[in-house]
Amino acid sequence: MASSPFTLAALATSAVPGLTVSALDLNEDRSGEFVSARIVGDGRDLLVRVPRTPAAEVAQSAELLSLAALAEGARAALPFAVPETLGLTRAGDSRAVVTTLLDGARIEVEDLDSDALLLQSIAETIAAIHALPTALVQQGGLPVRDAVEVRAQVARLVDRAQRTRLLPETVHHRWMEALESTALWDFAPAPVHGAFTAEAILVADDRITGVLDWSEFAVGDPAADLAWLLAAGDDVFESVLARYAAISDTGHVGWIRARAKLYRELEVAEWLMHGVEAHDQEIVSDAVAMLDRMVDRLTRLTSPVPIRTGLGTAEVAQLLEETPEAPDGLSETAAFEALDEDRMFHADTDFIEPLDEHPTEPGTENDPEPGTPVDPTEESRADAQDPSERDHAEPSEGADRGSAAPDENASEQVTDVIEPLGDEPRKR
Repeated sequence: MASSPFTLAALATSAVPGLTVSALDLNEDRSGEFVSARIVGDGRDLLVRVPRTPAAEVAQSAELLSLAALAEGARAALPFAVPETLGLTRAGDSRAVVTTLLDGARIEVEDLDSDALLLQSIAETIAAIHALPTALVQQGGLPVRDAVEVRAQVARLVDRAQRTRLLPETVHHRWMEALESTALWDFAPAPVHGAFTAEAILVADDRITGVLDWSEFAVGDPAADLAWLLAAGDDVFESVLARYAAISDTGHVGWIRARAKLYRELEVAEWLMHGVEAHDQEIVSDAVAMLDRMVDRLTRLTSPVPIRTGLGTAEVAQLLEETPEAPDGLSETAAFEALDEDRMFHADTDFIEPLDEHPTEPGTENDPEPGTPVDPTEESRADAQDPSERDHAEPSEGADRGSAAPDENASEQVTDVIEPLGDEPRKR
């Protein structure tokens, strides 16, 4: 494996034809997965790297795809620099890759404060990545996972950790509670960095100038890129989350917070599985100790699924701003159609109730005087009479004479048989 700076410089000239190296120096690789050197070629600072392990070689291959997918147009939309691949060549059983070397200083996540100016740049950087077109990732041949697939991926990790018999039951129950919540996994997938940590960013003057480590670039859950901030404390995480939510269309912030915290806890499961699969007992013991500490903190930890409460004032205001305004009036065509329907409604007599030509006023002879007893059989016979027959019945003789006194033969008149109407009108 290439290890000396001169060997790496020779590999760089082989990877980039015509490159002239004027200076070189070994570069510290913080991950320990690569042998790398910083070289100056053609007036530019370049970086040449050779992976040390098969896992590093796989990650390097994935990053090459990601950098190729980030075409010039996509890079122009980002508020930070992204490494550019200049060439690659064989290096023994592996390969050497030459990229541009980005300027900027490293940070430690533990050094972040909740009022640091850098937090705004962190929120803007993450939001800019999530705003990239999904088609960019798809066309680049990179992984695309919807909410169902992300949930299934988490379920597989929890199941693998459970089958080691090293996962405490209380922790397993907590993670299963989160997996069983349908609302928690109802999110819109977006392009995500996938490996966003403090080691992946370069800063200068309280601004992020460059983002590295693009091997996990994919379409997935935006909350995954926020989980690393929990290492700086809840205050820093909440400060960045509030700034991020003000920029991006995130939906319910509580669900993003819950998933980010879940991903942070699941890092212990990933560490456990790494130790088990590598047969490294030291890593396994470290992961088990971390799980035991998690059990001790469960009484102080909030539920993995947020409890829905009423919307706050700020959330209501944001909802109203996102609601489109309804048009003030009808279009000309709709107005004419409404007018025609209104005219047809009033012209159709089916909708008009006919007026009674002989309304009965209170106090007339047909109304019994107060205190006059009413025969219940007479009332039932009157109610049973067909309304159409009552409308066409001839008035009684007492009514013709206009007599106000009640007729003693009124009951007999009521029960007289009404002759059916013939073809000719009856004569009076």
